[in-house]
Amino acid sequence: MTAWSQDTLTLLAHAVHYALVAGGLIGLGWLLVPHLVTPHAPGSPRPTAPGEHELRIAALRSAAATGRLATLAPPAAGIVAPVRSTPAATAAPEVSLLLPLAIVASTAAAGVHAAMGPLHFREATLFGLFFATAAVAQLGWTALALRSITPALLRVGVALNLGCVVLWATTRAWGLPLGLMPAPEPVGPWDLAAVAWELGVVAACAVLLRARPPASYAGLRLPAWVDWHRGARAVAVASVLALLTLSLSGAGG
Repeated sequence: MTAWSQDTLTLLAHAVHYALVAGGLIGLGWLLVPHLVTPHAPGSPRPTAPGEHELRIAALRSAAATGRLATLAPPAAGIVAPVRSTPAATAAPEVSLLLPLAIVASTAAAGVHAAMGPLHFREATLFGLFFATAAVAQLGWTALALRSITPALLRVGVALNLGCVVLWATTRAWGLPLGLMPAPEPVGPWDLAAVAWELGVVAACAVLLRARPPASYAGLRLPAWVDWHRGARAVAVASVLALLTLSLSGAGG
């Protein structure tokens, strides 16, 4: 591989990494700012759309005021009025927590591999290509997960990230055979961040696979930000800030 192509891949890896960090910051601002600037009195409930019960109470009050209460036919026995579901009600707890966690963690791990790619390209082209491939694979998994979730995709998420963790542990404990890495490499903050996010993907996907039967995945998608579990939102904010801090600190991998 020529020096020119190595420089090009280095610039591309840097661009992907900083694009993820910048995109995360912009996305968090776009999601959080409207909630921060919307006036809301402390302790007062947030306005919600009227449900079926509220609408029926309003109709009964209107009928009583106009003398039409006796003309309202009672609902037939055994028939229950449909309940209007809201996005927050339709998102199961494991979906509102685990699915966002998996997607956020996969994206953040891809950011680490993109950031460390240029350094490893200088060590060996093979190492640089691995980091670039890992970043693209994790971003590709995120893109597919944003479209729809299937059991097969969750299994791929487990295998991909668990494989990265096992390979990382091997390089830190023994190195690599065939002269690729004769001695173990030291552990750095980028390593620990990547492993934490990859284990997060593995755990979230594994629990989702156990929590939901295969037939329940039809139409399953990532909930809206407002319907995420507060823990998932906290992890998203912390992940963006962690990537930003690592990027600005100049810490090694």
